[in-house]
Amino acid sequence: MKTIELRKTSARLKGMLAIVISSMAMLTSCNNEDNATTPTPEPLAGQLSGTWYCAYDATGTAMAEDGSNQKADYDMVVDIYDFSSEGFGSLQRCFFRDDTEPVMVHGSLGYGQFNYTSTADGQVSMTLVNDFGQSYPKSWEASYANDQITVKGVDGQVLLLERADQEMQEVLNSLLEQNGGDKDKYNAADYKPKNVDNSQWMKQLKDDRFVADLSLPGSHDACTAEGWHNPYLAFAFEMTAKCQDLTIKEQLKAGVRVFDLRPKHDLDGKNYVLRCSHGMAGTKMYVADFFKTLKQFLADNPSEFCVVTIDLSNTEKKDAWGKDFNALVNGAELKSLFADFKARLSVGEMRGKVLMLSKEVYADKPLGGYCYGWDSYLELEQQQKGHITAADGSETPLWVQDYWKGITRANKDAALIRMLEASVKRDMTAEKPAWVINYPSAYLIPFSDSYRENAVVTNQKTIDWLSSHTGSVGIIYMDFAGMDESPDYTSTKLYNTVGMKLVDAVIKQNWKE
Repeated sequence: MKTIELRKTSARLKGMLAIVISSMAMLTSCNNEDNATTPTPEPLAGQLSGTWYCAYDATGTAMAEDGSNQKADYDMVVDIYDFSSEGFGSLQRCFFRDDTEPVMVHGSLGYGQFNYTSTADGQVSMTLVNDFGQSYPKSWEASYANDQITVKGVDGQVLLLERADQEMQEVLNSLLEQNGGDKDKYNAADYKPKNVDNSQWMKQLKDDRFVADLSLPGSHDACTAEGWHNPYLAFAFEMTAKCQDLTIKEQLKAGVRVFDLRPKHDLDGKNYVLRCSHGMAGTKMYVADFFKTLKQFLADNPSEFCVVTIDLSNTEKKDAWGKDFNALVNGAELKSLFADFKARLSVGEMRGKVLMLSKEVYADKPLGGYCYGWDSYLELEQQQKGHITAADGSETPLWVQDYWKGITRANKDAALIRMLEASVKRDMTAEKPAWVINYPSAYLIPFSDSYRENAVVTNQKTIDWLSSHTGSVGIIYMDFAGMDESPDYTSTKLYNTVGMKLVDAVIKQNWKE
Protein backbone atom coordinates (compact mmCIF):
# COMPACT_ATOMS: atom_id res chain seq x y z
CA MET A 1 0.00 0.00 0.00
CA LYS A 2 1.12 3.56 -0.74
CA THR A 3 -1.22 5.25 1.69
CA ILE A 4 1.60 7.28 3.31
CA GLU A 5 2.81 8.68 -0.01
CA LEU A 6 -0.76 9.34 -1.02
CA ARG A 7 -1.46 11.27 2.15
CA LYS A 8 1.80 13.19 2.47
CA THR A 9 3.28 13.76 -0.96
CA SER A 10 0.70 13.45 -3.69
CA ALA A 11 -1.97 16.11 -3.48
CA ARG A 12 -2.22 15.93 -7.27
CA LEU A 13 -3.11 12.26 -7.06
CA LYS A 14 -5.63 12.96 -4.33
CA GLY A 15 -7.49 15.27 -6.66
CA MET A 16 -7.69 12.64 -9.34
CA LEU A 17 -9.35 10.17 -6.99
CA ALA A 18 -12.81 11.53 -7.67
CA ILE A 19 -12.63 12.33 -11.38
CA VAL A 20 -16.02 10.93 -12.14
CA ILE A 21 -17.56 10.58 -8.70
CA SER A 22 -21.30 9.89 -8.83
CA SER A 23 -21.84 11.64 -12.16
CA MET A 24 -20.45 8.78 -14.24
CA ALA A 25 -22.91 6.44 -12.65
CA MET A 26 -25.97 8.61 -12.60
CA LEU A 27 -25.47 10.64 -15.76
CA THR A 28 -27.68 9.35 -18.50
CA SER A 29 -28.01 10.60 -21.99
CA CYS A 30 -30.85 12.37 -23.51
CA ASN A 31 -34.42 11.39 -23.03
CA ASN A 32 -36.55 9.11 -20.88
CA GLU A 33 -33.35 7.52 -19.61
CA ASP A 34 -32.97 10.60 -17.41
CA ASN A 35 -36.02 9.53 -15.44
CA ALA A 36 -35.04 5.95 -14.57
CA THR A 37 -36.76 4.45 -11.57
CA THR A 38 -34.77 5.01 -8.39
CA PRO A 39 -34.00 1.91 -6.30
CA THR A 40 -35.44 1.59 -2.80
CA PRO A 41 -33.25 3.11 -0.04
CA GLU A 42 -31.06 0.57 1.73
CA PRO A 43 -30.56 -0.20 5.47
CA LEU A 44 -26.95 1.02 5.32
CA ALA A 45 -27.62 3.93 2.98
CA GLY A 46 -26.90 6.54 5.64
CA GLN A 47 -23.52 5.03 6.52
CA LEU A 48 -22.45 4.28 2.92
CA SER A 49 -23.59 7.49 1.26
CA GLY A 50 -20.60 9.41 -0.08
CA THR A 51 -17.27 8.83 -1.81
CA TRP A 52 -14.78 6.13 -0.73
CA TYR A 53 -11.32 5.34 -2.05
CA CYS A 54 -8.17 3.26 -1.74
CA ALA A 55 -4.77 3.52 -3.44
CA TYR A 56 -2.86 0.25 -3.80
CA ASP A 57 0.04 -1.41 -5.60
CA ALA A 58 -0.90 -3.40 -8.69
CA THR A 59 0.82 -3.93 -12.02
CA GLY A 60 -0.59 -4.44 -15.47
CA THR A 61 -1.58 -2.71 -18.69
CA ALA A 62 -4.61 -0.47 -19.08
CA MET A 63 -6.34 -0.20 -22.43
CA ALA A 64 -8.16 2.95 -23.49
CA GLU A 65 -11.83 2.51 -24.29
CA ASP A 66 -12.09 5.49 -26.66
CA GLY A 67 -11.22 3.52 -29.79
CA SER A 68 -7.62 4.75 -29.89
CA ASN A 69 -6.15 1.33 -28.90
CA GLN A 70 -3.80 3.23 -26.60
CA LYS A 71 -2.12 1.13 -23.91
CA ALA A 72 -0.19 2.12 -20.80
CA ASP A 73 1.59 0.16 -18.09
CA TYR A 74 0.74 0.99 -14.49
CA ASP A 75 2.11 0.15 -11.05
CA MET A 76 -0.53 1.74 -8.85
CA VAL A 77 -4.33 1.78 -8.91
CA VAL A 78 -6.87 3.96 -7.14
CA ASP A 79 -10.43 2.68 -6.72
CA ILE A 80 -13.19 5.19 -6.00
CA TYR A 81 -16.67 4.10 -5.02
CA ASP A 82 -19.56 6.48 -4.73
CA PHE A 83 -22.72 5.31 -2.94
CA SER A 84 -25.94 7.28 -3.11
CA SER A 85 -28.54 7.13 -0.40
CA GLU A 86 -31.08 5.75 -2.92
CA GLY A 87 -29.42 2.40 -3.60
CA PHE A 88 -27.22 3.06 -6.62
CA GLY A 89 -23.59 4.02 -7.10
CA SER A 90 -20.51 4.03 -9.29
CA LEU A 91 -17.01 2.61 -9.37
CA GLN A 92 -14.20 4.69 -10.90
CA ARG A 93 -10.78 3.11 -11.33
CA CYS A 94 -7.67 5.15 -12.16
CA PHE A 95 -4.29 3.79 -13.18
CA PHE A 96 -0.98 5.44 -12.27
CA ARG A 97 2.71 5.09 -12.92
CA ASP A 98 5.33 6.06 -10.31
CA ASP A 99 2.73 7.44 -7.88
CA THR A 100 2.39 10.73 -9.75
CA GLU A 101 0.36 11.37 -12.90
CA PRO A 102 -2.51 9.12 -14.02
CA VAL A 103 -1.31 7.14 -17.02
CA MET A 104 -4.88 6.57 -18.11
CA VAL A 105 -8.03 7.87 -16.50
CA HIS A 106 -10.25 5.66 -18.65
CA GLY A 107 -9.05 2.14 -18.90
CA SER A 108 -9.93 -1.49 -18.55
CA LEU A 109 -12.27 -1.65 -15.58
CA GLY A 110 -12.37 2.14 -15.73
CA TYR A 111 -15.89 2.94 -14.57
CA GLY A 112 -19.29 1.41 -14.08
CA GLN A 113 -22.72 1.95 -12.59
CA PHE A 114 -24.31 -0.41 -10.09
CA ASN A 115 -27.31 -0.87 -7.88
CA TYR A 116 -26.66 -2.17 -4.37
CA THR A 117 -28.46 -3.90 -1.56
CA SER A 118 -27.29 -4.05 2.03
CA THR A 119 -28.11 -5.69 5.31
CA ALA A 120 -27.98 -4.31 8.80
CA ASP A 121 -25.03 -6.56 9.68
CA GLY A 122 -22.83 -4.80 7.11
CA GLN A 123 -23.05 -6.95 3.97
CA VAL A 124 -23.22 -5.02 0.70
CA SER A 125 -24.07 -6.66 -2.66
CA MET A 126 -23.49 -4.74 -5.90
CA THR A 127 -25.08 -5.57 -9.26
CA LEU A 128 -23.81 -4.00 -12.47
CA VAL A 129 -26.38 -2.01 -14.46
CA ASN A 130 -24.10 -0.13 -16.88
CA ASP A 131 -20.47 -0.89 -17.69
CA PHE A 132 -20.08 1.94 -20.27
CA GLY A 133 -18.22 -0.49 -22.52
CA GLN A 134 -15.80 -1.57 -19.79
CA SER A 135 -14.98 -5.10 -18.57
CA TYR A 136 -16.70 -5.60 -15.23
CA PRO A 137 -17.98 -8.54 -13.22
CA LYS A 138 -21.76 -8.67 -13.15
CA SER A 139 -21.91 -8.71 -9.36
CA TRP A 140 -19.54 -8.47 -6.40
CA GLU A 141 -19.58 -8.17 -2.62
CA ALA A 142 -18.29 -5.78 0.02
CA SER A 143 -18.71 -5.36 3.74
CA TYR A 144 -19.05 -2.29 5.97
CA ALA A 145 -17.82 -1.97 9.56
CA ASN A 146 -16.25 0.77 11.71
CA ASP A 147 -16.64 3.36 8.95
CA GLN A 148 -14.58 1.31 6.50
CA ILE A 149 -15.60 -0.70 3.45
CA THR A 150 -13.81 -3.95 2.64
CA VAL A 151 -13.83 -4.90 -1.04
CA LYS A 152 -11.53 -6.53 -3.61
CA GLY A 153 -9.33 -4.56 -6.00
CA VAL A 154 -8.39 -4.98 -9.65
CA ASP A 155 -6.15 -8.00 -9.00
CA GLY A 156 -8.30 -9.60 -6.30
CA GLN A 157 -6.45 -8.26 -3.29
CA VAL A 158 -8.49 -7.14 -0.28
CA LEU A 159 -8.86 -3.35 0.04
CA LEU A 160 -9.98 -1.13 2.88
CA LEU A 161 -11.78 1.88 1.43
CA GLU A 162 -11.81 5.10 3.45
CA ARG A 163 -14.16 8.02 3.12
CA ALA A 164 -12.97 10.95 0.97
CA ASP A 165 -12.27 14.08 3.01
CA GLN A 166 -12.99 17.72 2.23
CA GLU A 167 -9.41 18.42 1.19
CA MET A 168 -9.69 15.96 -1.64
CA GLN A 169 -12.87 17.58 -2.90
CA GLU A 170 -11.34 21.04 -2.72
CA VAL A 171 -8.34 20.19 -4.89
CA LEU A 172 -10.35 18.21 -7.41
CA ASN A 173 -11.47 21.04 -9.65
CA SER A 174 -8.05 22.60 -10.26
CA LEU A 175 -6.50 19.20 -10.93
CA LEU A 176 -9.16 18.16 -13.41
CA GLU A 177 -8.30 21.17 -15.50
CA GLN A 178 -4.79 19.76 -15.86
CA ASN A 179 -5.98 16.33 -16.96
CA GLY A 180 -4.31 15.33 -20.19
CA GLY A 181 -1.09 17.31 -19.72
CA ASP A 182 -0.06 20.43 -21.57
CA LYS A 183 -2.10 23.52 -22.33
CA ASP A 184 -1.52 23.39 -26.09
CA LYS A 185 -5.04 22.21 -26.85
CA TYR A 186 -8.00 23.10 -29.00
CA ASN A 187 -10.18 25.85 -27.55
CA ALA A 188 -13.89 25.61 -28.39
CA ALA A 189 -14.12 29.42 -28.44
CA ASP A 190 -11.85 29.46 -31.50
CA TYR A 191 -14.38 27.39 -33.46
CA LYS A 192 -17.50 29.35 -32.69
CA PRO A 193 -19.10 30.99 -35.76
CA LYS A 194 -17.49 34.28 -36.73
CA ASN A 195 -19.17 37.08 -38.64
CA VAL A 196 -22.50 35.23 -38.44
CA ASP A 197 -25.66 37.02 -37.40
CA ASN A 198 -28.92 35.21 -38.09
CA SER A 199 -30.77 37.18 -35.42
CA GLN A 200 -33.57 38.19 -37.79
CA TRP A 201 -33.78 35.45 -40.38
CA MET A 202 -37.52 35.00 -39.72
CA LYS A 203 -38.25 38.53 -40.91
CA GLN A 204 -38.53 37.18 -44.46
CA LEU A 205 -41.23 34.64 -43.55
CA LYS A 206 -44.80 35.53 -44.53
CA ASP A 207 -47.16 36.14 -41.63
CA ASP A 208 -49.80 33.73 -42.95
CA ARG A 209 -47.43 30.78 -43.21
CA PHE A 210 -48.13 27.94 -40.77
CA VAL A 211 -45.47 27.22 -38.15
CA ALA A 212 -45.97 23.51 -38.88
CA ASP A 213 -44.95 24.27 -42.49
CA LEU A 214 -41.52 25.62 -41.55
CA SER A 215 -38.06 24.14 -41.26
CA LEU A 216 -36.63 25.13 -37.88
CA PRO A 217 -33.10 24.52 -36.53
CA GLY A 218 -33.13 23.21 -32.95
CA SER A 219 -30.55 22.28 -30.32
CA HIS A 220 -30.77 19.06 -28.31
CA ASP A 221 -30.03 19.54 -24.59
CA ALA A 222 -29.71 23.19 -25.44
CA CYS A 223 -28.19 24.52 -22.21
CA THR A 224 -25.15 22.26 -21.89
CA ALA A 225 -22.71 25.02 -22.89
CA GLU A 226 -23.74 27.27 -19.99
CA GLY A 227 -21.14 25.83 -17.59
CA TRP A 228 -21.67 23.30 -14.82
CA HIS A 229 -23.12 24.12 -11.42
CA ASN A 230 -20.84 21.73 -9.50
CA PRO A 231 -17.22 22.75 -10.24
CA TYR A 232 -15.82 19.53 -8.76
CA LEU A 233 -17.72 17.47 -11.32
CA ALA A 234 -17.29 19.85 -14.25
CA PHE A 235 -14.78 17.64 -16.02
CA ALA A 236 -17.00 14.59 -15.62
CA PHE A 237 -19.97 16.46 -17.03
CA GLU A 238 -17.88 17.72 -19.96
CA MET A 239 -17.00 14.09 -20.59
CA THR A 240 -20.51 12.68 -20.45
CA ALA A 241 -23.26 15.29 -20.79
CA LYS A 242 -22.25 18.01 -23.23
CA CYS A 243 -24.23 18.31 -26.47
CA GLN A 244 -23.64 21.99 -27.33
CA ASP A 245 -20.66 24.38 -27.43
CA LEU A 246 -22.69 27.58 -27.91
CA THR A 247 -24.57 29.33 -25.13
CA ILE A 248 -28.27 30.09 -25.57
CA LYS A 249 -27.45 33.68 -26.58
CA GLU A 250 -24.92 32.43 -29.11
CA GLN A 251 -27.35 29.85 -30.50
CA LEU A 252 -30.02 32.51 -30.97
CA LYS A 253 -27.58 34.69 -32.90
CA ALA A 254 -26.53 31.71 -35.02
CA GLY A 255 -30.17 31.12 -35.99
CA VAL A 256 -31.35 28.36 -33.65
CA ARG A 257 -35.02 28.84 -32.79
CA VAL A 258 -36.02 25.58 -31.08
CA PHE A 259 -34.62 24.50 -27.72
CA ASP A 260 -34.69 21.20 -25.85
CA LEU A 261 -35.02 22.23 -22.19
CA ARG A 262 -34.55 19.83 -19.25
CA PRO A 263 -35.71 21.63 -16.07
CA LYS A 264 -34.35 19.75 -13.07
CA HIS A 265 -35.91 20.27 -9.62
CA ASP A 266 -32.61 20.74 -7.84
CA LEU A 267 -31.69 21.25 -4.19
CA ASP A 268 -29.55 24.40 -4.01
CA GLY A 269 -28.46 24.90 -0.43
CA LYS A 270 -31.63 24.56 1.61
CA ASN A 271 -34.04 25.49 -1.18
CA TYR A 272 -35.20 23.78 -4.36
CA VAL A 273 -34.65 25.56 -7.67
CA LEU A 274 -35.40 24.82 -11.30
CA ARG A 275 -32.07 24.32 -13.06
CA CYS A 276 -31.35 23.63 -16.74
CA SER A 277 -29.79 20.18 -16.76
CA HIS A 278 -28.89 17.05 -18.69
CA GLY A 279 -29.67 14.13 -16.45
CA MET A 280 -27.64 14.53 -13.26
CA ALA A 281 -25.50 17.25 -14.83
CA GLY A 282 -26.87 20.56 -13.61
CA THR A 283 -25.75 23.67 -15.47
CA LYS A 284 -25.18 27.14 -14.10
CA MET A 285 -28.31 28.38 -15.86
CA TYR A 286 -31.60 28.55 -13.98
CA VAL A 287 -34.77 27.85 -15.96
CA ALA A 288 -36.02 31.35 -15.18
CA ASP A 289 -32.86 32.84 -16.71
CA PHE A 290 -33.25 30.66 -19.78
CA PHE A 291 -36.70 32.09 -20.46
CA LYS A 292 -35.54 35.62 -19.64
CA THR A 293 -32.79 35.21 -22.25
CA LEU A 294 -35.39 34.28 -24.88
CA LYS A 295 -37.62 37.13 -23.79
CA GLN A 296 -34.85 39.71 -24.16
CA PHE A 297 -33.82 38.34 -27.54
CA LEU A 298 -37.40 38.51 -28.83
CA ALA A 299 -37.79 42.04 -27.50
CA ASP A 300 -34.68 43.03 -29.44
CA ASN A 301 -35.76 41.04 -32.52
CA PRO A 302 -39.58 41.13 -32.65
CA SER A 303 -39.70 39.44 -36.07
CA GLU A 304 -38.53 36.18 -34.47
CA PHE A 305 -40.16 33.48 -32.35
CA CYS A 306 -38.98 30.38 -30.50
CA VAL A 307 -40.24 26.91 -29.70
CA VAL A 308 -39.22 25.17 -26.46
CA THR A 309 -39.84 21.51 -25.71
CA ILE A 310 -39.85 20.41 -22.08
CA ASP A 311 -38.47 17.07 -20.93
CA LEU A 312 -38.15 16.41 -17.20
CA SER A 313 -34.54 15.80 -16.18
CA ASN A 314 -33.55 13.55 -13.26
CA THR A 315 -36.31 14.75 -10.95
CA GLU A 316 -37.98 12.37 -8.53
CA LYS A 317 -40.64 14.62 -6.97
CA LYS A 318 -42.69 15.37 -10.06
CA ASP A 319 -45.53 17.00 -8.15
CA ALA A 320 -43.17 19.55 -6.60
CA TRP A 321 -41.47 20.07 -9.95
CA GLY A 322 -44.81 20.61 -11.69
CA LYS A 323 -45.99 23.07 -9.08
CA ASP A 324 -42.80 25.15 -9.24
CA PHE A 325 -42.58 25.02 -13.04
CA ASN A 326 -46.22 26.01 -13.46
CA ALA A 327 -45.75 28.90 -11.04
CA LEU A 328 -42.70 30.10 -12.97
CA VAL A 329 -44.17 30.10 -16.48
CA ASN A 330 -47.49 31.53 -15.31
CA GLY A 331 -45.84 34.24 -13.24
CA ALA A 332 -46.28 37.92 -14.08
CA GLU A 333 -42.82 38.23 -15.66
CA LEU A 334 -43.13 35.38 -18.14
CA LYS A 335 -46.75 34.46 -18.86
CA SER A 336 -47.22 37.01 -21.65
CA LEU A 337 -44.21 35.49 -23.43
CA PHE A 338 -45.99 32.26 -24.31
CA ALA A 339 -48.29 31.51 -27.24
CA ASP A 340 -51.33 29.22 -27.21
CA PHE A 341 -51.00 26.13 -29.34
CA LYS A 342 -53.27 25.32 -32.26
CA ALA A 343 -52.78 23.13 -35.30
CA ARG A 344 -52.71 25.97 -37.83
CA LEU A 345 -50.71 28.43 -35.75
CA SER A 346 -49.29 31.11 -38.04
CA VAL A 347 -45.99 32.96 -38.13
CA GLY A 348 -47.79 36.26 -37.59
CA GLU A 349 -49.40 34.96 -34.41
CA MET A 350 -46.04 33.70 -33.16
CA ARG A 351 -43.76 36.70 -33.71
CA GLY A 352 -42.20 37.82 -30.45
CA LYS A 353 -43.55 34.73 -28.66
CA VAL A 354 -42.41 31.36 -27.36
CA LEU A 355 -44.40 28.20 -28.05
CA MET A 356 -43.93 25.68 -25.26
CA LEU A 357 -44.51 21.97 -25.96
CA SER A 358 -44.08 19.74 -22.93
CA LYS A 359 -43.64 15.99 -22.66
CA GLU A 360 -44.36 16.37 -18.95
CA VAL A 361 -47.69 17.34 -17.41
CA TYR A 362 -47.25 20.23 -14.97
CA ALA A 363 -50.83 21.57 -14.71
CA ASP A 364 -54.40 20.69 -15.68
CA LYS A 365 -53.98 22.72 -18.85
CA PRO A 366 -50.75 23.41 -20.70
CA LEU A 367 -49.34 26.82 -21.44
CA GLY A 368 -48.84 25.86 -25.08
CA GLY A 369 -49.33 22.11 -25.60
CA TYR A 370 -48.68 18.66 -24.15
CA CYS A 371 -46.92 16.06 -26.30
CA TYR A 372 -48.00 12.41 -26.20
CA GLY A 373 -46.66 9.32 -27.99
CA TRP A 374 -43.11 10.69 -28.11
CA ASP A 375 -40.64 7.86 -27.54
CA SER A 376 -37.53 6.19 -28.97
CA TYR A 377 -39.29 4.35 -31.78
CA LEU A 378 -37.38 3.07 -34.79
CA GLU A 379 -40.26 2.43 -37.18
CA LEU A 380 -41.91 5.37 -38.95
CA GLU A 381 -45.39 3.97 -38.29
CA GLN A 382 -44.83 4.22 -34.53
CA GLN A 383 -43.19 7.64 -34.83
CA GLN A 384 -46.34 9.00 -36.51
CA LYS A 385 -48.79 8.02 -33.74
CA GLY A 386 -48.14 10.96 -31.40
CA HIS A 387 -50.27 14.02 -30.84
CA ILE A 388 -50.16 17.47 -29.27
CA THR A 389 -53.00 18.39 -26.91
CA ALA A 390 -53.84 22.09 -26.69
CA ALA A 391 -55.27 23.90 -23.67
CA ASP A 392 -58.76 23.56 -25.17
CA GLY A 393 -58.38 19.78 -25.39
CA SER A 394 -58.01 19.59 -29.17
CA GLU A 395 -55.46 17.16 -30.58
CA THR A 396 -53.05 17.63 -33.50
CA PRO A 397 -50.89 14.88 -35.06
CA LEU A 398 -47.25 14.82 -33.90
CA TRP A 399 -44.52 12.90 -35.73
CA VAL A 400 -41.29 12.40 -33.81
CA GLN A 401 -38.09 10.61 -34.83
CA ASP A 402 -36.16 10.52 -31.56
CA TYR A 403 -34.59 7.09 -31.94
CA TRP A 404 -31.81 6.81 -29.36
CA LYS A 405 -32.26 3.64 -27.28
CA GLY A 406 -29.70 1.01 -28.25
CA ILE A 407 -29.20 2.45 -31.70
CA THR A 408 -27.02 1.16 -34.48
CA ARG A 409 -25.40 3.43 -37.01
CA ALA A 410 -27.40 2.04 -39.92
CA ASN A 411 -30.75 2.19 -38.10
CA LYS A 412 -30.24 5.76 -36.91
CA ASP A 413 -29.30 6.99 -40.38
CA ALA A 414 -32.27 5.21 -41.94
CA ALA A 415 -34.72 6.58 -39.33
CA LEU A 416 -33.47 10.13 -39.90
CA ILE A 417 -33.92 9.93 -43.67
CA ARG A 418 -37.33 8.22 -43.47
CA MET A 419 -38.71 11.06 -41.38
CA LEU A 420 -37.20 13.69 -43.69
CA GLU A 421 -38.88 12.01 -46.65
CA ALA A 422 -42.20 11.72 -44.83
CA SER A 423 -42.15 15.31 -43.63
CA VAL A 424 -42.01 16.88 -47.11
CA LYS A 425 -44.98 14.74 -48.21
CA ARG A 426 -47.35 16.01 -45.51
CA ASP A 427 -50.66 17.53 -46.55
CA MET A 428 -50.32 21.09 -45.33
CA THR A 429 -53.87 21.89 -46.52
CA ALA A 430 -55.30 19.50 -43.94
CA GLU A 431 -57.39 20.90 -41.10
CA LYS A 432 -54.73 19.62 -38.69
CA PRO A 433 -51.42 19.19 -40.50
CA ALA A 434 -48.89 17.05 -38.65
CA TRP A 435 -46.14 18.74 -36.66
CA VAL A 436 -42.73 17.11 -37.13
CA ILE A 437 -39.70 16.80 -34.81
CA ASN A 438 -36.71 14.98 -36.29
CA TYR A 439 -33.50 14.23 -34.36
CA PRO A 440 -30.13 13.86 -36.06
CA SER A 441 -28.97 13.84 -32.42
CA ALA A 442 -28.10 10.49 -30.84
CA TYR A 443 -25.23 8.57 -29.25
CA LEU A 444 -23.84 5.05 -29.44
CA ILE A 445 -22.44 5.19 -25.89
CA PRO A 446 -23.45 7.83 -23.29
CA PHE A 447 -20.52 10.23 -23.65
CA SER A 448 -20.12 13.71 -25.09
CA ASP A 449 -17.71 12.50 -27.73
CA SER A 450 -20.24 9.91 -28.85
CA TYR A 451 -22.67 12.78 -29.49
CA ARG A 452 -19.90 14.42 -31.51
CA GLU A 453 -19.15 11.24 -33.45
CA ASN A 454 -22.82 10.85 -34.27
CA ALA A 455 -23.12 14.52 -35.27
CA VAL A 456 -20.26 14.12 -37.74
CA VAL A 457 -22.40 11.56 -39.57
CA THR A 458 -26.02 12.61 -39.11
CA ASN A 459 -25.54 16.38 -39.34
CA GLN A 460 -23.79 15.89 -42.68
CA LYS A 461 -26.40 13.38 -43.89
CA THR A 462 -29.13 15.91 -43.11
CA ILE A 463 -27.28 18.62 -45.03
CA ASP A 464 -26.80 16.30 -48.00
CA TRP A 465 -30.47 15.34 -48.05
CA LEU A 466 -31.67 18.94 -47.79
CA SER A 467 -29.38 19.98 -50.64
CA SER A 468 -31.38 17.88 -53.10
CA HIS A 469 -34.93 18.18 -51.73
CA THR A 470 -37.57 20.85 -51.26
CA GLY A 471 -40.35 21.12 -48.73
CA SER A 472 -40.79 21.65 -45.00
CA VAL A 473 -38.97 19.27 -42.66
CA GLY A 474 -40.23 20.62 -39.33
CA ILE A 475 -37.93 20.86 -36.31
CA ILE A 476 -34.41 19.48 -36.74
CA TYR A 477 -32.91 18.77 -33.33
CA MET A 478 -29.11 18.63 -33.65
CA ASP A 479 -26.07 18.37 -31.42
CA PHE A 480 -23.39 21.10 -31.52
CA ALA A 481 -25.63 23.52 -33.36
CA GLY A 482 -23.62 26.35 -34.87
CA MET A 483 -20.30 24.51 -34.49
CA ASP A 484 -18.72 23.22 -37.69
CA GLU A 485 -15.87 21.85 -35.59
CA SER A 486 -16.05 20.82 -31.94
CA PRO A 487 -13.09 19.83 -29.71
CA ASP A 488 -13.44 16.62 -27.73
CA TYR A 489 -13.74 16.69 -23.94
CA THR A 490 -9.96 16.64 -23.51
CA SER A 491 -9.54 19.40 -26.12
CA THR A 492 -7.03 17.27 -28.02
CA LYS A 493 -9.15 16.20 -31.00
CA LEU A 494 -11.49 18.01 -33.41
CA TYR A 495 -14.76 16.59 -34.70
CA ASN A 496 -16.25 17.92 -37.97
CA THR A 497 -19.73 18.38 -36.57
CA VAL A 498 -20.84 20.81 -39.37
CA GLY A 499 -23.35 22.37 -36.96
CA MET A 500 -23.28 25.86 -38.51
CA LYS A 501 -23.67 24.43 -41.99
CA LEU A 502 -26.69 22.45 -40.80
CA VAL A 503 -28.32 25.48 -39.15
CA ASP A 504 -27.90 27.42 -42.41
CA ALA A 505 -29.22 24.53 -44.51
CA VAL A 506 -32.35 24.19 -42.37
CA ILE A 507 -33.02 27.95 -42.53
CA LYS A 508 -32.60 28.03 -46.33
CA GLN A 509 -35.02 25.13 -46.70
CA ASN A 510 -37.87 27.56 -45.95
CA TRP A 511 -37.44 29.29 -49.31
CA LYS A 512 -36.47 26.42 -51.59
CA GLU A 513 -38.86 25.60 -54.42
